[in-house]
Amino acid sequence: MIGGITHKNLAFLYTHGNTRPYNRYVEQPTDTNSPTDNYPLLKGETLLYIEHHEPRQLPHEQPSSLQEILRLTRAKTPEQIGQTGPSLAALSYDTTDNAPQHLNLFRAVFGRDSLRVAIDLLGSYPELARATILELAHLQGLEDNPNREEELGRIVHEARSADDPIAVKLTERRGWGWPYYGSVDATPDFIRTLTAYCQQSEENRAFLGQTYTDLHGNPQTISHALELALLWIERRLSSNEQGILEFKSTIPYGIENQVWKDSWDAYHHADGTIANHDHGVSSVEVQVTTYDALLDAAELFEDILDSPGRAKELRHKAEALRQTIFDIYWTDDKGGYFVLGTDRAPQSCTLRQLKVRTSNMGHALNSRLLQGDDPTMRAMRDSIVRHLHSPAMLNVSGIRTLASDEKRFRPGAYHNGSVWLWDTHHIAKGLRRQGYEDFADDLDQRILHAVAITRMFPEYVRGDNSFIPSVNTDSVIIYDKVNDRENQVEQPPQEVQAWTVAAILATKRRLARRTY
Repeated sequence: MIGGITHKNLAFLYTHGNTRPYNRYVEQPTDTNSPTDNYPLLKGETLLYIEHHEPRQLPHEQPSSLQEILRLTRAKTPEQIGQTGPSLAALSYDTTDNAPQHLNLFRAVFGRDSLRVAIDLLGSYPELARATILELAHLQGLEDNPNREEELGRIVHEARSADDPIAVKLTERRGWGWPYYGSVDATPDFIRTLTAYCQQSEENRAFLGQTYTDLHGNPQTISHALELALLWIERRLSSNEQGILEFKSTIPYGIENQVWKDSWDAYHHADGTIANHDHGVSSVEVQVTTYDALLDAAELFEDILDSPGRAKELRHKAEALRQTIFDIYWTDDKGGYFVLGTDRAPQSCTLRQLKVRTSNMGHALNSRLLQGDDPTMRAMRDSIVRHLHSPAMLNVSGIRTLASDEKRFRPGAYHNGSVWLWDTHHIAKGLRRQGYEDFADDLDQRILHAVAITRMFPEYVRGDNSFIPSVNTDSVIIYDKVNDRENQVEQPPQEVQAWTVAAILATKRRLARRTY
Protein backbone atom coordinates (compact mmCIF):
# COMPACT_ATOMS: atom_id res chain seq x y z
CA MET A 1 0.00 0.00 0.00
CA ILE A 2 1.13 3.54 -0.70
CA GLY A 3 2.54 6.12 1.68
CA GLY A 4 0.28 9.13 1.10
CA ILE A 5 -2.84 7.04 0.68
CA THR A 6 -3.80 3.43 1.01
CA HIS A 7 -2.72 1.11 -1.76
CA LYS A 8 -6.36 0.59 -2.52
CA ASN A 9 -6.61 4.22 -3.59
CA LEU A 10 -4.46 3.63 -6.65
CA ALA A 11 -7.25 4.37 -9.10
CA PHE A 12 -7.68 7.80 -7.57
CA LEU A 13 -3.91 8.22 -7.50
CA TYR A 14 -3.62 7.64 -11.23
CA THR A 15 -6.32 10.14 -12.03
CA HIS A 16 -5.65 12.83 -9.48
CA GLY A 17 -2.17 12.17 -8.11
CA ASN A 18 -3.21 12.88 -4.53
CA THR A 19 -0.52 10.98 -2.67
CA ARG A 20 1.75 13.99 -2.29
CA PRO A 21 1.00 16.63 0.36
CA TYR A 22 -1.53 19.04 -1.08
CA ASN A 23 0.58 22.20 -0.81
CA ARG A 24 -1.29 24.21 -3.44
CA TYR A 25 -4.73 23.76 -1.98
CA VAL A 26 -7.45 25.89 -3.51
CA GLU A 27 -10.93 25.85 -1.97
CA GLN A 28 -13.12 23.66 -4.15
CA PRO A 29 -16.91 23.62 -4.09
CA THR A 30 -18.57 20.58 -2.66
CA ASP A 31 -21.69 18.95 -4.01
CA THR A 32 -24.47 20.75 -2.16
CA ASN A 33 -26.71 17.75 -2.72
CA SER A 34 -24.38 15.53 -0.69
CA PRO A 35 -24.73 16.54 2.98
CA THR A 36 -21.54 16.35 4.97
CA ASP A 37 -23.36 14.73 7.88
CA ASN A 38 -23.11 11.48 5.91
CA TYR A 39 -19.32 11.85 6.01
CA PRO A 40 -18.33 13.24 9.42
CA LEU A 41 -15.50 15.77 9.22
CA LEU A 42 -12.84 16.53 11.80
CA LYS A 43 -11.57 19.99 12.63
CA GLY A 44 -9.73 21.45 9.65
CA GLU A 45 -11.29 19.05 7.12
CA THR A 46 -13.25 20.08 4.03
CA LEU A 47 -15.27 17.81 1.78
CA LEU A 48 -13.85 18.17 -1.74
CA TYR A 49 -16.09 15.86 -3.73
CA ILE A 50 -17.82 12.52 -3.90
CA GLU A 51 -17.35 10.18 -6.84
CA HIS A 52 -20.35 7.94 -7.40
CA HIS A 53 -19.54 4.56 -8.93
CA GLU A 54 -21.93 2.71 -11.19
CA PRO A 55 -23.61 -0.29 -9.52
CA ARG A 56 -21.82 -3.55 -10.20
CA GLN A 57 -23.40 -6.67 -11.66
CA LEU A 58 -22.66 -9.23 -8.96
CA PRO A 59 -23.56 -12.94 -8.82
CA HIS A 60 -27.23 -13.59 -8.07
CA GLU A 61 -26.27 -16.31 -5.63
CA GLN A 62 -23.75 -16.42 -2.84
CA PRO A 63 -20.32 -16.82 -4.46
CA SER A 64 -18.19 -19.94 -4.00
CA SER A 65 -15.09 -19.55 -1.84
CA LEU A 66 -13.54 -22.63 -3.47
CA GLN A 67 -14.12 -21.27 -6.96
CA GLU A 68 -12.54 -17.95 -6.04
CA ILE A 69 -9.49 -19.50 -4.38
CA LEU A 70 -8.98 -21.46 -7.59
CA ARG A 71 -9.00 -18.20 -9.56
CA LEU A 72 -6.68 -16.47 -7.08
CA THR A 73 -4.17 -19.32 -7.20
CA ARG A 74 -4.58 -19.81 -10.98
CA ALA A 75 -5.52 -23.47 -10.46
CA LYS A 76 -8.08 -25.42 -12.46
CA THR A 77 -8.80 -28.01 -9.78
CA PRO A 78 -8.35 -28.12 -5.99
CA GLU A 79 -5.51 -30.62 -6.49
CA GLN A 80 -3.58 -27.98 -8.45
CA ILE A 81 -3.71 -25.32 -5.71
CA GLY A 82 -0.10 -24.41 -4.97
CA GLN A 83 1.27 -25.71 -8.27
CA THR A 84 1.36 -22.23 -9.83
CA GLY A 85 2.75 -20.26 -6.91
CA PRO A 86 1.26 -18.05 -4.19
CA SER A 87 -2.18 -16.52 -4.18
CA LEU A 88 -2.74 -13.18 -5.82
CA ALA A 89 -3.93 -10.49 -3.41
CA ALA A 90 -7.26 -9.70 -5.08
CA LEU A 91 -9.36 -9.95 -8.21
CA SER A 92 -12.57 -8.47 -9.49
CA TYR A 93 -15.48 -10.66 -10.51
CA ASP A 94 -14.70 -9.90 -14.16
CA THR A 95 -12.68 -12.67 -15.75
CA THR A 96 -11.27 -10.14 -18.25
CA ASP A 97 -9.37 -6.89 -17.80
CA ASN A 98 -12.54 -4.85 -18.27
CA ALA A 99 -13.26 -4.24 -14.59
CA PRO A 100 -13.15 -0.64 -13.37
CA GLN A 101 -9.59 0.31 -12.50
CA HIS A 102 -10.37 0.89 -8.84
CA LEU A 103 -11.55 -2.75 -8.56
CA ASN A 104 -8.68 -4.41 -10.38
CA LEU A 105 -5.55 -3.22 -8.61
CA PHE A 106 -4.11 -6.24 -6.84
CA ARG A 107 -3.57 -8.94 -9.40
CA ALA A 108 -0.10 -9.44 -7.95
CA VAL A 109 1.66 -11.26 -5.14
CA PHE A 110 1.87 -9.37 -1.86
CA GLY A 111 4.04 -10.98 0.82
CA ARG A 112 1.72 -10.30 3.74
CA ASP A 113 -1.46 -11.28 1.88
CA SER A 114 -0.10 -14.48 0.35
CA LEU A 115 1.27 -15.68 3.71
CA ARG A 116 -2.04 -15.01 5.46
CA VAL A 117 -3.91 -17.00 2.80
CA ALA A 118 -1.36 -19.82 3.00
CA ILE A 119 -1.50 -20.22 6.76
CA ASP A 120 -5.30 -19.99 6.93
CA LEU A 121 -5.59 -22.78 4.33
CA LEU A 122 -2.65 -24.87 5.52
CA GLY A 123 -4.87 -27.70 6.74
CA SER A 124 -6.62 -28.03 3.38
CA TYR A 125 -3.95 -26.98 0.88
CA PRO A 126 -0.45 -27.42 2.34
CA GLU A 127 1.16 -27.15 -1.11
CA LEU A 128 0.01 -23.54 -1.28
CA ALA A 129 2.09 -22.76 1.82
CA ARG A 130 5.07 -24.58 0.30
CA ALA A 131 4.80 -22.65 -2.97
CA THR A 132 4.36 -19.34 -1.15
CA ILE A 133 7.45 -19.89 1.01
CA LEU A 134 9.56 -20.86 -2.01
CA GLU A 135 8.51 -17.80 -4.01
CA LEU A 136 9.05 -15.38 -1.13
CA ALA A 137 12.41 -16.98 -0.34
CA HIS A 138 13.39 -16.39 -3.97
CA LEU A 139 12.40 -12.71 -3.60
CA GLN A 140 13.96 -12.26 -0.14
CA GLY A 141 16.15 -9.19 0.23
CA LEU A 142 19.90 -9.73 -0.14
CA GLU A 143 21.27 -6.20 0.18
CA ASP A 144 20.43 -2.79 1.57
CA ASN A 145 18.80 -0.94 -1.32
CA PRO A 146 16.92 2.15 -0.05
CA ASN A 147 15.19 2.81 -3.40
CA ARG A 148 13.02 -0.25 -2.94
CA GLU A 149 13.48 -0.46 0.85
CA GLU A 150 15.23 -3.80 0.45
CA GLU A 151 17.23 -5.06 3.42
CA LEU A 152 19.14 -8.28 3.95
CA GLY A 153 16.64 -10.97 4.95
CA ARG A 154 13.53 -8.82 4.50
CA ILE A 155 10.50 -10.45 2.89
CA VAL A 156 8.99 -8.58 -0.03
CA HIS A 157 5.88 -6.45 0.37
CA GLU A 158 4.79 -6.29 -3.27
CA ALA A 159 6.15 -8.26 -6.19
CA ARG A 160 5.73 -6.66 -9.59
CA SER A 161 7.99 -6.50 -12.59
CA ALA A 162 9.34 -3.04 -13.32
CA ASP A 163 7.35 -2.84 -16.59
CA ASP A 164 4.02 -3.74 -14.97
CA PRO A 165 1.68 -0.76 -15.71
CA ILE A 166 0.93 -0.23 -12.01
CA ALA A 167 4.62 -0.53 -11.14
CA VAL A 168 5.47 2.07 -13.79
CA LYS A 169 2.96 4.53 -12.35
CA LEU A 170 4.18 3.94 -8.80
CA THR A 171 7.78 4.48 -9.85
CA GLU A 172 6.86 7.70 -11.65
CA ARG A 173 4.81 9.09 -8.78
CA ARG A 174 6.43 7.53 -5.75
CA GLY A 175 9.95 6.65 -6.81
CA TRP A 176 9.63 2.98 -5.87
CA GLY A 177 12.08 0.35 -7.10
CA TRP A 178 10.95 -3.25 -7.72
CA PRO A 179 10.29 -5.55 -6.03
CA TYR A 180 9.20 -3.28 -3.19
CA TYR A 181 9.95 -4.30 0.40
CA GLY A 182 8.09 -1.73 2.54
CA SER A 183 6.62 -4.11 5.14
CA VAL A 184 7.68 -5.07 8.66
CA ASP A 185 5.16 -7.84 9.29
CA ALA A 186 5.78 -10.02 6.21
CA THR A 187 9.11 -11.27 7.59
CA PRO A 188 7.84 -12.65 10.93
CA ASP A 189 4.77 -13.98 9.05
CA PHE A 190 7.17 -15.81 6.72
CA ILE A 191 8.81 -17.55 9.68
CA ARG A 192 5.45 -18.46 11.19
CA THR A 193 4.13 -19.94 7.95
CA LEU A 194 7.36 -21.84 7.31
CA THR A 195 7.29 -23.30 10.82
CA ALA A 196 3.62 -24.27 10.59
CA TYR A 197 4.28 -26.08 7.31
CA CYS A 198 7.33 -27.94 8.62
CA GLN A 199 5.52 -29.03 11.77
CA GLN A 200 2.48 -30.31 9.88
CA SER A 201 4.00 -33.71 9.13
CA GLU A 202 7.21 -35.72 9.33
CA GLU A 203 7.53 -35.47 5.54
CA ASN A 204 7.30 -31.67 5.64
CA ARG A 205 10.25 -31.44 8.04
CA ALA A 206 12.58 -32.16 5.12
CA PHE A 207 11.43 -28.92 3.48
CA LEU A 208 14.15 -27.00 5.35
CA GLY A 209 16.63 -28.70 3.01
CA GLN A 210 14.66 -27.77 -0.13
CA THR A 211 16.71 -25.69 -2.58
CA TYR A 212 15.63 -22.51 -4.34
CA THR A 213 17.34 -19.82 -6.39
CA ASP A 214 17.81 -16.46 -4.67
CA LEU A 215 17.57 -13.01 -6.26
CA HIS A 216 21.23 -13.11 -7.28
CA GLY A 217 20.80 -16.46 -9.03
CA ASN A 218 22.53 -18.54 -6.37
CA PRO A 219 21.17 -21.87 -5.06
CA GLN A 220 20.16 -21.80 -1.38
CA THR A 221 18.18 -23.92 1.05
CA ILE A 222 15.03 -22.95 2.90
CA SER A 223 16.97 -23.13 6.19
CA HIS A 224 19.18 -20.37 4.77
CA ALA A 225 16.11 -18.22 4.06
CA LEU A 226 14.97 -18.85 7.64
CA GLU A 227 18.32 -17.66 9.00
CA LEU A 228 18.22 -14.52 6.83
CA ALA A 229 14.70 -13.68 8.02
CA LEU A 230 15.79 -14.14 11.64
CA LEU A 231 18.86 -11.99 11.01
CA TRP A 232 16.62 -9.18 9.73
CA ILE A 233 14.43 -9.36 12.85
CA GLU A 234 17.39 -9.57 15.23
CA ARG A 235 19.13 -6.61 13.58
CA ARG A 236 15.96 -4.54 13.86
CA LEU A 237 15.41 -5.43 17.53
CA SER A 238 19.03 -4.98 18.63
CA SER A 239 19.37 -1.61 16.89
CA ASN A 240 16.27 -0.26 18.66
CA GLU A 241 16.72 1.37 22.07
CA GLN A 242 13.55 -0.25 23.44
CA GLY A 243 14.05 -3.56 21.62
CA ILE A 244 10.90 -3.24 19.50
CA LEU A 245 10.29 -3.54 15.78
CA GLU A 246 9.52 -0.07 14.41
CA PHE A 247 8.95 1.13 10.85
CA LYS A 248 10.01 4.29 9.04
CA SER A 249 10.18 4.57 5.27
CA THR A 250 13.64 5.18 3.82
CA ILE A 251 12.32 6.98 0.74
CA PRO A 252 10.31 10.23 0.61
CA TYR A 253 7.13 8.65 -0.73
CA GLY A 254 7.35 5.11 0.55
CA ILE A 255 4.65 3.46 2.62
CA GLU A 256 4.33 5.39 5.87
CA ASN A 257 2.62 2.66 7.91
CA GLN A 258 4.42 -0.52 6.89
CA VAL A 259 1.87 -2.87 8.44
CA TRP A 260 -1.50 -4.25 7.37
CA LYS A 261 -3.27 -1.07 8.49
CA ASP A 262 -1.26 0.99 6.06
CA SER A 263 -3.51 3.98 5.36
CA TRP A 264 -1.66 7.16 6.32
CA ASP A 265 -4.13 8.17 9.04
CA ALA A 266 -4.49 4.74 10.68
CA TYR A 267 -1.82 5.42 13.32
CA HIS A 268 -2.86 8.27 15.56
CA HIS A 269 -3.30 9.44 19.13
CA ALA A 270 -6.50 9.58 21.19
CA ASP A 271 -6.99 13.26 20.31
CA GLY A 272 -6.86 12.40 16.60
CA THR A 273 -3.32 13.69 16.02
CA ILE A 274 -1.50 11.64 13.39
CA ALA A 275 1.50 9.64 14.64
CA ASN A 276 4.86 11.30 14.14
CA HIS A 277 6.42 9.60 11.13
CA ASP A 278 9.61 11.65 11.30
CA HIS A 279 10.77 8.99 13.75
CA GLY A 280 9.94 5.32 14.09
CA VAL A 281 6.37 4.10 14.62
CA SER A 282 5.43 0.65 15.89
CA SER A 283 2.34 -1.55 15.92
CA VAL A 284 1.43 -3.92 18.74
CA GLU A 285 0.43 -6.93 16.63
CA VAL A 286 3.81 -6.87 14.86
CA GLN A 287 5.56 -7.31 18.21
CA VAL A 288 3.19 -10.16 19.08
CA THR A 289 3.79 -11.90 15.73
CA THR A 290 7.54 -11.42 16.09
CA TYR A 291 7.44 -12.94 19.58
CA ASP A 292 5.70 -16.02 18.21
CA ALA A 293 8.05 -16.16 15.21
CA LEU A 294 11.10 -16.29 17.49
CA LEU A 295 9.57 -19.14 19.47
CA ASP A 296 8.56 -20.94 16.28
CA ALA A 297 12.08 -20.67 14.89
CA ALA A 298 13.51 -21.95 18.19
CA GLU A 299 11.42 -25.10 17.80
CA LEU A 300 12.78 -25.66 14.30
CA PHE A 301 16.36 -25.27 15.46
CA GLU A 302 15.83 -27.61 18.36
CA ASP A 303 13.67 -30.30 16.77
CA ILE A 304 14.87 -30.39 13.16
CA LEU A 305 18.13 -28.47 12.72
CA ASP A 306 19.79 -29.96 15.81
CA SER A 307 20.99 -26.61 17.11
CA PRO A 308 19.91 -26.34 20.78
CA GLY A 309 22.23 -23.40 21.38
CA ARG A 310 20.56 -21.31 18.68
CA ALA A 311 17.15 -22.38 19.99
CA LYS A 312 18.06 -21.20 23.49
CA GLU A 313 19.26 -17.86 22.12
CA LEU A 314 16.01 -17.30 20.23
CA ARG A 315 13.88 -18.17 23.26
CA HIS A 316 15.84 -15.70 25.34
CA LYS A 317 15.17 -12.95 22.78
CA ALA A 318 11.51 -13.92 22.63
CA GLU A 319 11.14 -13.66 26.40
CA ALA A 320 12.78 -10.22 26.39
CA LEU A 321 10.33 -9.07 23.71
CA ARG A 322 7.40 -10.56 25.63
CA GLN A 323 8.17 -8.47 28.70
CA THR A 324 8.71 -5.41 26.53
CA ILE A 325 5.27 -5.85 24.98
CA PHE A 326 3.64 -5.80 28.42
CA ASP A 327 5.74 -2.84 29.56
CA ILE A 328 5.22 -0.66 26.48
CA TYR A 329 1.89 -1.57 24.88
CA TRP A 330 -0.44 -2.32 27.76
CA THR A 331 -2.47 0.43 29.40
CA ASP A 332 -4.73 0.15 32.44
CA ASP A 333 -7.00 2.88 31.06
CA LYS A 334 -10.64 1.91 30.44
CA GLY A 335 -10.19 -1.39 32.21
CA GLY A 336 -6.99 -2.33 30.40
CA TYR A 337 -6.10 -3.11 26.78
CA PHE A 338 -3.22 -3.21 24.32
CA VAL A 339 -2.81 0.17 22.61
CA LEU A 340 -2.49 0.40 18.84
CA GLY A 341 1.24 1.09 18.92
CA THR A 342 3.80 3.80 19.60
CA ASP A 343 5.40 6.84 18.05
CA ARG A 344 8.09 9.23 19.30
CA ALA A 345 7.97 12.83 20.48
CA PRO A 346 9.34 15.26 17.84
CA GLN A 347 12.25 16.68 19.84
CA SER A 348 13.08 14.19 22.58
CA CYS A 349 12.27 10.98 20.62
CA THR A 350 10.55 9.76 23.79
CA LEU A 351 8.34 6.76 23.14
CA ARG A 352 4.60 7.57 23.29
CA GLN A 353 1.64 5.22 23.30
CA LEU A 354 -0.96 5.52 20.54
CA LYS A 355 -3.72 5.06 23.07
CA VAL A 356 -6.69 4.12 20.89
CA ARG A 357 -8.77 0.93 20.93
CA THR A 358 -8.45 -1.05 17.74
CA SER A 359 -8.90 -4.58 16.51
CA ASN A 360 -5.12 -4.99 16.79
CA MET A 361 -5.48 -5.84 20.47
CA GLY A 362 -7.44 -8.96 19.49
CA HIS A 363 -4.43 -10.39 17.65
CA ALA A 364 -2.73 -10.98 21.01
CA LEU A 365 -5.34 -13.65 21.73
CA ASN A 366 -4.12 -15.78 18.82
CA SER A 367 -0.66 -16.02 20.32
CA ARG A 368 1.31 -17.66 23.12
CA LEU A 369 1.75 -14.21 24.64
CA LEU A 370 -1.28 -14.41 26.97
CA GLN A 371 -1.40 -18.13 27.61
CA GLY A 372 -1.34 -19.56 31.10
CA ASP A 373 -3.43 -19.67 34.26
CA ASP A 374 -1.65 -16.80 35.94
CA PRO A 375 -4.31 -14.39 37.30
CA THR A 376 -2.68 -11.47 35.50
CA MET A 377 -2.89 -13.26 32.16
CA ARG A 378 -6.52 -14.24 32.76
CA ALA A 379 -7.39 -10.66 33.67
CA MET A 380 -5.69 -9.33 30.51
CA ARG A 381 -7.52 -11.82 28.29
CA ASP A 382 -10.86 -11.04 29.90
CA SER A 383 -10.31 -7.30 29.55
CA ILE A 384 -9.45 -7.55 25.85
CA VAL A 385 -12.51 -9.71 25.22
CA ARG A 386 -14.74 -7.20 27.03
CA HIS A 387 -13.50 -4.44 24.75
CA LEU A 388 -13.95 -6.54 21.61
CA HIS A 389 -17.48 -7.48 22.68
CA SER A 390 -18.44 -3.89 23.54
CA PRO A 391 -20.89 -1.91 21.36
CA ALA A 392 -18.01 0.36 20.35
CA MET A 393 -16.07 -2.52 18.78
CA LEU A 394 -18.62 -5.14 17.72
CA ASN A 395 -20.50 -4.63 14.48
CA VAL A 396 -23.03 -6.78 12.59
CA SER A 397 -20.16 -8.11 10.43
CA GLY A 398 -17.44 -8.50 13.05
CA ILE A 399 -14.87 -6.42 14.91
CA ARG A 400 -14.39 -2.80 13.92
CA THR A 401 -10.85 -1.74 13.09
CA LEU A 402 -11.32 1.29 15.37
CA ALA A 403 -13.74 1.74 18.25
CA SER A 404 -16.72 3.88 17.31
CA ASP A 405 -16.11 6.37 20.13
CA GLU A 406 -12.55 7.19 19.05
CA LYS A 407 -11.90 10.56 17.43
CA ARG A 408 -10.98 9.31 13.95
CA PHE A 409 -13.76 6.73 13.68
CA ARG A 410 -15.65 6.77 10.39
CA PRO A 411 -17.89 3.80 9.54
CA GLY A 412 -16.66 3.62 5.94
CA ALA A 413 -13.02 4.48 6.59
CA TYR A 414 -10.40 2.08 5.32
CA HIS A 415 -8.78 1.27 8.67
CA ASN A 416 -10.53 3.68 11.02
CA GLY A 417 -13.87 2.00 11.56
CA SER A 418 -14.51 -0.56 8.84
CA VAL A 419 -14.63 -4.31 9.49
CA TRP A 420 -12.10 -6.54 7.74
CA LEU A 421 -13.38 -10.10 7.63
CA TRP A 422 -9.93 -11.70 7.75
CA ASP A 423 -9.13 -9.59 10.83
CA THR A 424 -12.29 -10.80 12.55
CA HIS A 425 -11.48 -14.38 11.51
CA HIS A 426 -8.01 -14.07 13.04
CA ILE A 427 -9.50 -12.74 16.27
CA ALA A 428 -12.06 -15.56 16.31
CA LYS A 429 -9.23 -18.10 16.10
CA GLY A 430 -7.61 -16.39 19.07
CA LEU A 431 -10.83 -16.42 21.07
CA ARG A 432 -11.24 -20.12 20.42
CA ARG A 433 -7.63 -20.71 21.40
CA GLN A 434 -8.19 -18.96 24.73
CA GLY A 435 -11.45 -20.74 25.50
CA TYR A 436 -14.04 -18.13 24.43
CA GLU A 437 -15.86 -20.56 22.16
CA ASP A 438 -19.25 -18.85 22.07
CA PHE A 439 -17.85 -15.46 21.07
CA ALA A 440 -15.64 -17.12 18.44
CA ASP A 441 -18.62 -18.97 16.97
CA ASP A 442 -20.61 -15.75 16.91
CA LEU A 443 -17.87 -13.99 14.93
CA ASP A 444 -17.73 -16.88 12.46
CA GLN A 445 -21.42 -16.43 11.75
CA ARG A 446 -21.03 -12.68 11.32
CA ILE A 447 -18.38 -12.95 8.60
CA LEU A 448 -20.32 -15.68 6.81
CA HIS A 449 -23.41 -13.48 6.92
CA ALA A 450 -21.48 -10.50 5.52
CA VAL A 451 -20.39 -12.51 2.49
CA ALA A 452 -23.87 -13.90 1.95
CA ILE A 453 -25.48 -10.45 2.06
CA THR A 454 -22.90 -8.55 -0.02
CA ARG A 455 -22.55 -11.44 -2.52
CA MET A 456 -18.82 -10.82 -2.74
CA PHE A 457 -15.66 -11.52 -0.75
CA PRO A 458 -15.11 -7.88 0.13
CA GLU A 459 -11.83 -6.42 1.22
CA TYR A 460 -13.80 -4.91 4.09
CA VAL A 461 -17.37 -3.89 4.99
CA ARG A 462 -18.77 -0.85 6.69
CA GLY A 463 -18.48 -0.50 10.45
CA ASP A 464 -21.74 1.38 10.96
CA ASN A 465 -24.61 0.49 13.32
CA SER A 466 -26.84 -1.01 10.65
CA PHE A 467 -28.33 -4.45 11.20
CA ILE A 468 -27.44 -5.37 7.61
CA PRO A 469 -23.85 -5.70 6.31
CA SER A 470 -23.01 -3.26 3.54
CA VAL A 471 -20.07 -1.93 1.53
CA ASN A 472 -19.07 1.53 0.42
CA THR A 473 -20.37 2.56 -2.99
CA ASP A 474 -18.73 6.00 -3.31
CA SER A 475 -15.25 7.45 -3.19
CA VAL A 476 -15.22 10.37 -0.74
CA ILE A 477 -12.30 12.78 -0.87
CA ILE A 478 -11.62 15.46 1.72
CA TYR A 479 -8.88 18.01 2.28
CA ASP A 480 -7.17 17.83 5.67
CA LYS A 481 -5.81 21.29 6.43
CA VAL A 482 -4.09 20.20 9.65
CA ASN A 483 -1.96 17.64 7.81
CA ASP A 484 -1.98 19.56 4.50
CA ARG A 485 -3.04 16.70 2.30
CA GLU A 486 -6.00 15.07 0.64
CA ASN A 487 -7.57 12.01 2.20
CA GLN A 488 -9.83 9.50 0.52
CA VAL A 489 -11.93 8.62 3.55
CA GLU A 490 -14.24 6.18 1.76
CA GLN A 491 -13.90 3.99 -1.30
CA PRO A 492 -15.46 0.78 -2.60
CA PRO A 493 -13.66 -2.37 -1.46
CA GLN A 494 -12.04 -4.92 -3.74
CA GLU A 495 -14.63 -7.54 -4.69
CA VAL A 496 -12.62 -10.74 -4.24
CA GLN A 497 -9.96 -10.19 -1.60
CA ALA A 498 -7.77 -13.28 -1.13
CA TRP A 499 -7.52 -13.26 2.63
CA THR A 500 -11.29 -12.79 2.88
CA VAL A 501 -11.80 -15.81 0.62
CA ALA A 502 -9.33 -17.84 2.70
CA ALA A 503 -11.02 -16.83 5.96
CA ILE A 504 -14.45 -17.85 4.67
CA LEU A 505 -13.21 -21.12 3.16
CA ALA A 506 -11.34 -22.02 6.36
CA THR A 507 -14.40 -21.21 8.47
CA LYS A 508 -16.68 -23.35 6.32
CA ARG A 509 -14.23 -26.24 6.41
CA ARG A 510 -14.02 -26.02 10.21
CA LEU A 511 -17.78 -25.96 10.58
CA ALA A 512 -18.15 -28.92 8.21
CA ARG A 513 -15.68 -30.97 10.26
CA ARG A 514 -17.55 -30.13 13.44
CA THR A 515 -20.82 -31.53 12.09
CA TYR A 516 -19.41 -35.04 11.69
